[in-house]
Amino acid sequence: MASTAVAAAGIRAKVKQQLARAAGRVPGEGATVLIYHRIGGGTADELDLATADFTAQADLLAELPPGRVVSLDTAADRLDAGLRTPSTVLTFDDGFADTYDTAWPILRERGLPFTVYLASGLVGGPMRWEGSTAKGAPATGLSWEQLREMAATGLCTVANHTRSHARPMLLTTTELDACGDDVEEHLGTRPRHFAYTWGTPVPHMETALRARFRTSATGRVGRNLPGGDPVRLHRVPVRRTDPIDFFRAKLYGRLIPERAYARIVATAKAVGARA
Repeated sequence: MASTAVAAAGIRAKVKQQLARAAGRVPGEGATVLIYHRIGGGTADELDLATADFTAQADLLAELPPGRVVSLDTAADRLDAGLRTPSTVLTFDDGFADTYDTAWPILRERGLPFTVYLASGLVGGPMRWEGSTAKGAPATGLSWEQLREMAATGLCTVANHTRSHARPMLLTTTELDACGDDVEEHLGTRPRHFAYTWGTPVPHMETALRARFRTSATGRVGRNLPGGDPVRLHRVPVRRTDPIDFFRAKLYGRLIPERAYARIVATAKAVGARA
């Protein structure tokens, strides 16, 4: 079973390496919001990046011209001002402890800002929720002390991801406000940004979201340009099997490699393959 998984990962990486050749050489306009989950968790999950790979990505980001990697608020400021300035935003979903243990030292050393979309009810406990596809023992959530330390530097923005990591169909104002209350109680600030669980928009909640947050992020692939709907922010996933050239392609051109890979995965799933 393990050898099969390794072989499949190798195939994915080779496909991505070929697709990366279709990337443009001009920085993508607008805000590119990258999605991370786990770093150095030691699992084979596609959402769990090896520490060495994340370090290589952080090095690449740190070498970009000043003003390219920015906070979510700075990117939103540019969009509100009608600017198509290339901006890269790093986001980490859920609130896994390895965001602090592994990613934080790398980000801090390079001065890279980032956002944690926090499921506040999981802080300090097992990262387990209804509908999770993770296998094996659950990972541990960040502690409030770790979140406080990161936020105090100004590099980390703590955002809302519901209290319980509620399924999209169970999203309520109670879930939103409970998370906001938790963050405000422990960190002294109320979240200004939100990410839908599983990246799935919930149209009937948009009025409530607009009243509470500056942006609400989906899992839909794309860049964000002036005039876009801030309650349906696009993002770009980062996966374990992304070679560094494929990762670089996420920052350039029109996301042709990323979209092509998504089509390949969708086709494979349609015929019953494990992509």
